[in-house]
Amino acid sequence: MSPVAQAVLASWSFPTVATAFNLLFALLYIRGWILLRRGARQRSTGGRLGVFLAGLAILELALASPIDAFDPFFLADHMLQHVLLMMVVPPLLLLGEPEIPLRLGLPHWISRRVLGPLSSSPSVRWIGGRLIDPAVAWVLMAIAMIGWHLPSAYELALRSPGWHEVEHICFLGAATLFWWPVIEPWPSRRVWPRWRMPIYLLLADFVNSALSAFLVFSDRVLYRSYQTVPRLWGISALNDQAAAGAMMWVVGSFAFLIPAAAITFKLLSPVERFAEGPRRPEMGTSQLTVARSALGALAVLAPIAALGYGWFAPDATDIDDAALRLEQRSGPFRVSLFAPADPIDPGPCDVSVLVQDADSEEPLLDADVNLAVESPVGERALVHLTHQQSANKLLASATAHLPHSGRWDLRVFVRRAGAEAAVSETLQVSAPTSHQASDARQVAGDPAR
Repeated sequence: MSPVAQAVLASWSFPTVATAFNLLFALLYIRGWILLRRGARQRSTGGRLGVFLAGLAILELALASPIDAFDPFFLADHMLQHVLLMMVVPPLLLLGEPEIPLRLGLPHWISRRVLGPLSSSPSVRWIGGRLIDPAVAWVLMAIAMIGWHLPSAYELALRSPGWHEVEHICFLGAATLFWWPVIEPWPSRRVWPRWRMPIYLLLADFVNSALSAFLVFSDRVLYRSYQTVPRLWGISALNDQAAAGAMMWVVGSFAFLIPAAAITFKLLSPVERFAEGPRRPEMGTSQLTVARSALGALAVLAPIAALGYGWFAPDATDIDDAALRLEQRSGPFRVSLFAPADPIDPGPCDVSVLVQDADSEEPLLDADVNLAVESPVGERALVHLTHQQSANKLLASATAHLPHSGRWDLRVFVRRAGAEAAVSETLQVSAPTSHQASDARQVAGDPAR
């Protein structure tokens, strides 16, 4: 395997909070699933456990894998993430019928004192009933799908990590509501007659196909960020956009049309009854107690361990909140510099550099990259950039410290196989706020405080 391919596959960056919640839900579900097998064995099959855990695994894959690391560079990659969040993860989670296992997996006092009164509240029941109404769910799904793919909203999510997370929450939430009346996870009740579901799905496919066709057949790049970002491996922004639309079209059609066909086939088929197979021996009381205790402890300790890892582990630089500050050919290289947009707050500043062959645009991973930083008052520092510091392993990253306001000069030096290149850029650091200045004095031990 080539070094570039290895770097792509190594570009994992686990989001701490999302990973902790995924672990928590997995362990709570398993704990509740074990308890449910004693009273409703037909509702706690191995298949339901498998599809629920598969949904969580694919959710983690969408948020932590190279799929997330490369979404600033490829619209098709970003669209794959959206497709997983809207058309793969929610159906798998709902097929696991998670409501009862998750409630049983919670500590008894939370289920009884918190969820019990909350679920029996008339206002909560009314809101829940409106949200899972198929007409409301269909509209919310269409708004999320179309709204977040408008250029202004899409660019906002690309520029801001916070809005990017809001986008993901909207996709997951709207898609879960959309798939709810299709899958009808136990113990939910049916709202619409079943014969309406194929029409419901066909109308959703129409929205998906229209949006996909707009991306595929557009003769201009709709999202400016992909027009300005460095292109990798010679893939043009317009071809990338067409590939994204095709992916959304094909996967979306399968996701909507296969359930529509299955429901139609079932409605037209005679009802058949199958005899229940032989029952397997139940788990003994002592085994059940051990399993409940062990999984209860894991449900507490595993998320805490994930949060602790995110707190103490070295931070990996991500360019989701960075701007392309410079893309320039110098010698045999094409050098791209990513840093926050001006004005920058005083303090640590993450800087990332992509080095490519100037002719083939192939990323170069064996180049030695250094950054010289000069302050407005002439202070100088040299920072070495490494691929290990970056979430995207094709980039070399480091943290520069810019404690003073004013214009800072940055100069990137690249050396590889006897060839050298140098490019320059300036960063504007804003004046510190009174709160930041107070914190700086405290760190420095300012006697004026």
